[in-house]
Amino acid sequence: MILENIRLALHNLAANKMRTFLTMLGVIIGIAAVIAILTLGTSTTKQMEKQQAQNGANNISVYVYNGSGSDEVYWFTEDQMTKLIDKFGDQIEAIGISNYANGGKAYTDPAKMDTEYSNCYKMGVNNGYFSTGNVKMVAGKTFSNDALVNGSNVAVISSLMAKRLFNGDNDSAIGKQVIVPNGDDVTNYTVIGVYNYVISSYDLKSGTKEEDISTDLLVPFLNVANAATDEYSQNVTSFTIQAKAGADVISMSSDIKDYVTFLFKDKESPSIGVYSDKEMIEENKKELQKQTTTTSLIGAIALLVGGIGVMNIMTVTITERTREIGTRKALGAPNSAIRMQFIIEAIVMTSLGGVIGLIVGIIAGGIACKLQSLPLYVPFSSAALAVGVSLAIGIFFGYYPANKAAKMDPIDALRYE
Repeated sequence: MILENIRLALHNLAANKMRTFLTMLGVIIGIAAVIAILTLGTSTTKQMEKQQAQNGANNISVYVYNGSGSDEVYWFTEDQMTKLIDKFGDQIEAIGISNYANGGKAYTDPAKMDTEYSNCYKMGVNNGYFSTGNVKMVAGKTFSNDALVNGSNVAVISSLMAKRLFNGDNDSAIGKQVIVPNGDDVTNYTVIGVYNYVISSYDLKSGTKEEDISTDLLVPFLNVANAATDEYSQNVTSFTIQAKAGADVISMSSDIKDYVTFLFKDKESPSIGVYSDKEMIEENKKELQKQTTTTSLIGAIALLVGGIGVMNIMTVTITERTREIGTRKALGAPNSAIRMQFIIEAIVMTSLGGVIGLIVGIIAGGIACKLQSLPLYVPFSSAALAVGVSLAIGIFFGYYPANKAAKMDPIDALRYE
């Protein structure tokens, strides 16, 4: 019986295609709007969570600069760093320090520098950076204490650079020399390690050639600081803390900010920033919830309009099919069968609208994700909810006209012109 009613519903809806489509439009718009914003929001959150996992789930970034407008540079002194470690040492897994310097073509043979090279950015780091930056070694080792203290000319290169300069043999790169631009001069670095580098999806999609991809060439922090001419590059103005597993990162961020503010209490207008990836994720989720609430409200209005349209068109349909209803009742069809027939027709109409709205919403969300270079994540639970809502609309708004049809007097219905 139900399958027969569905078949009849599809036949009747197909007989008035334009009217059916216009009736479904409110449902389509409402469902599509909600699904599109949820798809974009979910994709953004998933991408941030993925980056958080790659960068270190428990990372806290700390920085300070002079907010007074004067030329004085603020930085973290060795004494301040010691006090910070003494204060939070039991909660800290690692502290990563980094500072970019100049970049350019790295090569091994000056005679072939225009053909056999690898683009790079020189970055001064400490060993804590390998942990906070989630840098995975595939050959060699990180810096010795002497290399860090002396700012030695040693480097950890990317596996992409090893591929470009040493035929992809990571182990054979260890102990070899790499020539790197240093302003108007060049510096020879001895390779002591190779870290894993994965070409990003952005580079793949943009069609960037492998030789044009720049990777970080990691050297001891003081190697960069000692060669710098400005105070920002000579000192530590920012660093990253990796909290130990199980630590309350958000609470820890707040405590660190309060303590760093205390450390700079004697400075004029210090601007201190302390934030964690988890805070960014939480803020993004809150923003997504606000957007979802707003969009859901708009969608609810559209669905209400669509539901009223369904009720209206079903009332018109029943009026047009009064003689058909009278004939069925005269042949013995019970009220429940008449009621079910028109409720199913309303459900089929709104379900089709829900499915179309779902498809449109996913496509719109996918386009938005592509424009923002985000991987597409479809919230299937929300998609299932959207279909369920469209079914509920069909039942709720279809019941009144269906019940009206069921209560018709068969004699009056047969006399209807």
